[in-house]
Amino acid sequence: MTPDRIAVAGVTGLAVLLVVAALWQVGGPQAGRMEARDETRFSDLLSLTSLVTCKATTEGNVLPQDLTESASCRYDVRLNDPYTDAPYRYEIVDKEEYRICADFERPERLTGRAQSFDAEEGCLYQQVALDP
Repeated sequence: MTPDRIAVAGVTGLAVLLVVAALWQVGGPQAGRMEARDETRFSDLLSLTSLVTCKATTEGNVLPQDLTESASCRYDVRLNDPYTDAPYRYEIVDKEEYRICADFERPERLTGRAQSFDAEEGCLYQQVALDP
């Protein structure tokens, strides 16, 4: 084998190694699709927080019992995961705090999106300042 062929083989081998390492690092196309689905779910949870805040501040100054639209709060929000059709979970934690949860595929990738996001449970915790 000539030195030129050795160099070409070495560069080719290095390129293949770099591509494999990059795919291993980012997870490949399937991981990208999972992350995109999780971004959609997270965005849905954020939209639902607006609905909860509206209902809490315009309908009795208390957290709502559910996420249904009302006459005073009409938001075009999804109540179910668009990929699994599982309902998003809404739970009142205390008088002014609640959480909205979803089943994420890679929740650890969302931890930097909001300080109040619990990746382990897949829940976004929020507070609404209600007048006494």
